[in-house]
Amino acid sequence: MKEPKLQPLRIVSGWNVEWNLFYEVEPSEETMNYLDSSSLLHLNNYAGKVAINLEWRPENDVNGNYILRVIRLSEVKNKKGEIVYDGDWENLLFKLHSKNRLEVVSEIERVLLQF
Repeated sequence: MKEPKLQPLRIVSGWNVEWNLFYEVEPSEETMNYLDSSSLLHLNNYAGKVAINLEWRPENDVNGNYILRVIRLSEVKNKKGEIVYDGDWENLLFKLHSKNRLEVVSEIERVLLQF
């Protein structure tokens, strides 16, 4: 299998890519090494105070699924007095479980435009 490309996404202005390990692969025994990260994709929109996180759970399990979460961010001061952003993982704005990569892409792009 040749090295897959990262999944193309239409990311609009205002969003920051914190990390991207979301590859253009269908889940299978042969592609599980591309679905073995605790987080495949993480995007932040500090102005909108929202983040998008994508995982595959359980990791390395062909029977798993994508978990897409949209998280509200809040500003907090750290010990140095700097403003940092904390995610409210308990009260998600949106959550999707899916085995379908293209459905996940569609939902990510919908959320990107929404905030």
